[in-house]
Amino acid sequence: MSCKNTVTYMTEIGESMRYRPTEVRCGTTDPNGDRCICPQCESDPVIMESIRNHQANVDADNQWLRSAGYGEM
Repeated sequence: MSCKNTVTYMTEIGESMRYRPTEVRCGTTDPNGDRCICPQCESDPVIMESIRNHQANVDADNQWLRSAGYGEM
């Protein structure tokens, strides 16, 4: 993705119940381990279809690697 937007997540600092804002660029991994998608990209059906296709290809590659006895790449 070529989007330069950022999304702000509130991440917990230790176990002290304090939070800090963390800015994450759209298309990268968020603090929860999922893909970060900004509201602008999320509302565009063409971009979301591209994201779904990419994820399906990644999943298929990883499934093939597991079946061949290799780990994920």
